[in-house]
Amino acid sequence: MGAQAFAPRYNPFAPPAANGLNPASPADYVDVDFTYPYDVVLTALQELLNQAVSTTNDADFAIRGIVIAFSTGSFNIRVSDSQGYYLSNGYIASANLQADAASPNVVFPEILIPAGGRIGIDIQDTSGGQSNVIQILFRGVKRYRLAALPPGMV
Repeated sequence: MGAQAFAPRYNPFAPPAANGLNPASPADYVDVDFTYPYDVVLTALQELLNQAVSTTNDADFAIRGIVIAFSTGSFNIRVSDSQGYYLSNGYIASANLQADAASPNVVFPEILIPAGGRIGIDIQDTSGGQSNVIQILFRGVKRYRLAALPPGMV
């Protein structure tokens, strides 16, 4: 066996604690696995700009992976955070994002979307078909703030 067989492996989708690093959640927070879906039907060569997946008000959301759960044709996508910063310089072809729920396309470092924020999406059909049914999953964690303990409680 070569030296490669014993090289340490790092899974960027896993929480840091699972990779032997410090706990995944910041102090006074707890991370809970969560997925936001985005469903859309595009007609031939249709482009939709400024689409959004709104996050709930109960917790921040950290995007750690993107999965194309279903599509009936090819498309291009561009994703942005709540402040409008794009994760890529241009559109990404769906063929370059093929993955499944067990091995999503990793977003590393994670992108933090504040409670009540939005995940921005620009999407464009490239299949030329009559309709393109698409479901994209934004996988990550909801980051809940732990309630402060009353004085004298440990």
